[in-house]
Amino acid sequence: NKSGNTIYWVAGDAGTGKSIMSAKLIEIHYNQSLVGWHFCDHSNPLQNSSIAIMESVSGIMASKLPEYKTAILDLDTKKLEEAKAGGDSMEVFRLLFTQPLNSMAPPTDKNGNECRKFIVIDAIDEINNEDLVDFLKIIRDGSSQLPPWVGLFMTS
Repeated sequence: NKSGNTIYWVAGDAGTGKSIMSAKLIEIHYNQSLVGWHFCDHSNPLQNSSIAIMESVSGIMASKLPEYKTAILDLDTKKLEEAKAGGDSMEVFRLLFTQPLNSMAPPTDKNGNECRKFIVIDAIDEINNEDLVDFLKIIRDGSSQLPPWVGLFMTS
C-alpha cells in the first residue's frame, strides 16, 4: 500500500502447515524482527475478538519494544476503556497501535540501521463471522495508518 506497510497473507486448506509456518517464523525471528503475535482458536471465541487480539499483541509488543512500552504509558486509559466497553475496535486500534507506534522513532538494528518489525496473526479463519468482519475492517483501514516499519504476517 502507499504507506509502505506490508501485509503477508498465507491462505490454505486445513492441515497444510500454515500454523507451523507461523510458529517457525516466531521461533526464528523471536529476538530479531518479531514484535507481536496471536494465534486464533475457534474453541476459544473470547480470544478471537478484534479487541482481544489487539490487547494480546499489544502486551507482547510492550515486552519486546521498550519504546512502545514507554509510548503506551501515555495512553489515555479512560478513552481506551470507553472504546473497549463500546466495542469501538477502530478506536482501540488507534489508541494501542496507531498513536504510540507513530510517536516512536523507527527501530534500529545493532549497527544503528532502521529495521522493519512484524506481527504474526495466525488462523484468522477461526474467528467467528461477526468478529472476522470487524477484524478485517481494522486491517483494511488501520494498517495504512501504521508506520512503514511495521509489517503483518497473517494466515487463514
